[in-house]
Amino acid sequence: MEEKIINLTKEQALSIAKIDNDKIHCFLAASFGLIGADHDIKSFVEDLNKASSIEVGGNNCRSMSHALVLWIEDKPYFFEHNEEKLKTLLKELEK
Repeated sequence: MEEKIINLTKEQALSIAKIDNDKIHCFLAASFGLIGADHDIKSFVEDLNKASSIEVGGNNCRSMSHALVLWIEDKPYFFEHNEEKLKTLLKELEK
């Protein structure tokens, strides 16, 4: 079953981002696996501004708590999200 793409605004993305001590974790898919790194808030906001698309990732992304997907230069960056805030946002978007 194909998962529906849910696009987000920058504000919505910020509202579900899991920010801890002014840092947010990110995964980037490489040919050999995932590369993870922490980003500070300033660089995260810069990434939000240069993203061509911001989406909610599918079940695999959600199970890894990295369902905030920013597409930058045709590459997906998987940022950590707060699941409770995401559930609330998705309920609001369904209305």
